[in-house]
Amino acid sequence: MREGWGDWFDKKGEFLKKNKMFKSDWPVLDQMNNMILLDPASFGVGKLTEDDQIVRNWWMSEFNRTPFLGEKTLERGSESRSENKGTERRTLNDNARNGARGPEFLNHLYADGKRWGYYPGLPPHLAFTQFMDAFFRMGKCDTRVFMVWNSPPWMYGVRHQRGLESLLFHHRDACVVVFSETIELDFFKDKFVNDGYKVAVVMPNLDELLKDTPTHIFSSVWFEWRKTKFYSTHYSELIRLAALYKYGGIYLDSDIIVLKPISSLNNSVGMENNVAGSALNGAVMAFRRHSLFIKECLKEFYMTYDDTSLRWNGADLLTRVVKIFLRDKNENAKLELKVEPAETFFPISSQNITRYFMEPETETEKAQQDILFEKLLRKSLTFHFWNSLTSTLIPEPESLVTRLINRSCIQCSELL
Repeated sequence: MREGWGDWFDKKGEFLKKNKMFKSDWPVLDQMNNMILLDPASFGVGKLTEDDQIVRNWWMSEFNRTPFLGEKTLERGSESRSENKGTERRTLNDNARNGARGPEFLNHLYADGKRWGYYPGLPPHLAFTQFMDAFFRMGKCDTRVFMVWNSPPWMYGVRHQRGLESLLFHHRDACVVVFSETIELDFFKDKFVNDGYKVAVVMPNLDELLKDTPTHIFSSVWFEWRKTKFYSTHYSELIRLAALYKYGGIYLDSDIIVLKPISSLNNSVGMENNVAGSALNGAVMAFRRHSLFIKECLKEFYMTYDDTSLRWNGADLLTRVVKIFLRDKNENAKLELKVEPAETFFPISSQNITRYFMEPETETEKAQQDILFEKLLRKSLTFHFWNSLTSTLIPEPESLVTRLINRSCIQCSELL
């Protein structure tokens, strides 16, 4: 354990009760610099299109017009203290109670300590675990898929939507859970749910999700944890591991495009590139429930957690655990883990991705990209457009990226 974190973990105490998770001691949110408001895959707001800027400015005006206010409660052992300078997540009930009339609140559903998720036909006030179980039962899923989104709603653009569309295009009956602390529970209602797709936004109850895992302590230090520099990324990395361990299924980053059916994946993680000694990447993972490998990852997350390192608890963690897990090369380990070559999940590396956002300039270059396009469709299951590096880029209409992103679109009239 990194020096100094012993006291941090000692603050566990009794876990947050009812809606206590929704109260914080954040200062009024700084939308441009607060990590919780940034894409988990990136670390800064890039150049936006004119339409995106309009939407962003509207959201910021709403934040400024109705700041997050509430009571802050911190527990240290048996003592507690309250202050009136903290902030509290706004919910539909809170705004109705306070007389707010903004349509963005009155027309949407929010987690409030009693409601954890939304899907038509399910009771509104199921506990987190009950909601998850009911959703999977009701959905009659052919595949369980998990995603995490902890940026504000206005940052969920068409390219991210295309990732979800590509999954649903190939898996019409997939049950998709999008874990989020920031978007409305009915965020996907109009675009997907009303069309019969099984997509649910769920606010994780960390106490229940992490229960019976080596990382359960992170639920009780949530207040302290979310103040750390890379909280949004590290949160995403823990949530994906816990969900795979608890329920089994497939995890996808929001900047992954599915090129062909992936339901046959099992106990799989991919290399980031084909260079010898390449790190693994958790943007695509598929594991059975109670996977021994994922359990080892959760142990490693707890034992070596470092809040100051961006990749240490994610890609680097997977790489460390794989080396240990396969060290003995026993048959059980081989059954529990399959390391896919880079071309399976990440056929274009992060070093080369930006060039494919541009249209080919010559007939020769176009012919080369046509060959590459067919190769990707033939050999790869997914395509990663590396949003942390490309968020400032708008793919040109005839670029390879546009062809891949639009290939399996459902809402095809919406432009990138």
